Amino acid sequence: MDERYVCAIARYMIGLFYREDRFKKAKYYTEDMVCIVPGHQEKRNCRILHRECRICLNRPDAASVVGSYRLVSSSDNGGRNMSLCRYSALLQYMWGTPRLTMLHISEEPGRVFRLTDVVEHTYFLGEEEILYLESGHNRVFWHTGKETVEVTGTLLHAESGLPDSFVRIHKSFIVNSLHVAGINRCYAELSNGERLQIPVKRYTDVRRKLIVKRECEAGRWRYHGQQSGSQN
Repeated sequence: MDERYVCAIARYMIGLFYREDRFKKAKYYTEDMVCIVPGHQEKRNCRILHRECRICLNRPDAASVVGSYRLVSSSDNGGRNMSLCRYSALLQYMWGTPRLTMLHISEEPGRVFRLTDVVEHTYFLGEEEILYLESGHNRVFWHTGKETVEVTGTLLHAESGLPDSFVRIHKSFIVNSLHVAGINRCYAELSNGERLQIPVKRYTDVRRKLIVKRECEAGRWRYHGQQSGSQN
């Protein structure tokens, strides 16, 4: 099967999954499709932000796909709730069309940071949007690549509320390990091409921490890939 086509169908069906009326009318599923979604509740007002999607096993008659997306919904207090959802899917080629025969979605709580900048503007940043945090003159700059949010405070205070994916690499920088594309002596290269300095004395320890974080993330992908493959 064509990889782009299969991934496009998987993403399309994921989107329809939260619109029950259209999901049942779609042509890309089998009548005996198995859906495994623990604790799922219909969320009609959610937005889906797709991340990665890739094929684990590709045969002429079937393909298994793993992927993930962010599920964003509005909260009662005007904020946003964001969950990280991972999925594995099995598609079979039937009557000239790939059809979904199995869909497994797991939902993990995600973090959304509510920030008020120095001119009282409010921002809601998902943890995967953030590239790194930078300190300077009693300010913390939250960099996303698209924008920078400047808030009053210290990097130490901000660090106390960050999830495990964030690593302190310098007295002035905390980096999101999900966006580290490479680790060199003595800097970390981010997914947008920026380079952040790593002090020589801290290089070995920082490098180890970043590698551990990246391997943990990769391990979750391998686990889901094995699950998809075992369905065949």
